[in-house]
Amino acid sequence: MARETVKGSVATVGVFDGVHLGHVKILEVVSSRARELGLAAAVLTFDPHPDEVLGKLDTTRFLLTTRREKELLLANLGIDAAMIVEFTPALARLDTIGFVQKYLLSSLGLKELVVGHDFRMGKDRAGDRALLSSLGARFGFSVIDVEAVLVDGTPVSSTRVREAVATGDMDAAAKLLGRSYSLEGTVVKGEGIGRSLGFPTVNLSVHEKKLLPPDGVYAGYAEVRGRVLRAAINIGLRPTIAGGTRLVEAHIIGFEENIVGESVTLTFVVRMRPERKFANRDELRQAIRSDVDKIAYLLEQQ
Repeated sequence: MARETVKGSVATVGVFDGVHLGHVKILEVVSSRARELGLAAAVLTFDPHPDEVLGKLDTTRFLLTTRREKELLLANLGIDAAMIVEFTPALARLDTIGFVQKYLLSSLGLKELVVGHDFRMGKDRAGDRALLSSLGARFGFSVIDVEAVLVDGTPVSSTRVREAVATGDMDAAAKLLGRSYSLEGTVVKGEGIGRSLGFPTVNLSVHEKKLLPPDGVYAGYAEVRGRVLRAAINIGLRPTIAGGTRLVEAHIIGFEENIVGESVTLTFVVRMRPERKFANRDELRQAIRSDVDKIAYLLEQQ
């Protein structure tokens, strides 16, 4: 997506971590209004995550979408231009009018601003709907409100998605996201333990801030070399092997190509069981065989 100065746009502002159903509704309004008006569909978002900079997080792994994942999702939703602004303490202190002038007007040529039901911006979140409307009248842009998307009677939020992923409730996460939760990683050389047990795995190096589901075995899919294949995904410490290091690995069913150094996207459908320690490798092998058979059958039924 282009990031250069835009001459005229319908735009929205936000972190958009996860690009969940609530975000999607806003982004669809941005895209449709831009097409109607003959303008660019633009998003102004932030990196790093504001909560990280402001010390509001108690974990190192919290991102639902990495920068690359978010950019791809935005592009797929019809966004023409994504301005990614570095979030700093100085930016947090910038008042609403300063932010609007510097970023939305000068860089994006704002003609119409689309905001969510709880949107606020600028220093101390003082930029509410009333202030934005007054600034719009002054600087020549309109403001469109988008109602909240409700799931189970409650507005969808990134916090709700994080809670679902963190507890391994992948079905709830999918309902909130509008798609299954996924992560992208680079395949790294492993120790060959899975292969020695008859179930070769790909081991992934994942972004250090990407939120991982809890340790356990998951049914899911692996997107590799343009193909989407069934996969038995494991996250954990491999207690039977006494590995000691948390790994993200997947046995891609029916796939044994060497893809070290390549990118793979894993999509989580359901958590099959928590991680367990087995008495020996034979018990572990039997458990893996059972997991793979159950996962293959489950995914065939979908």
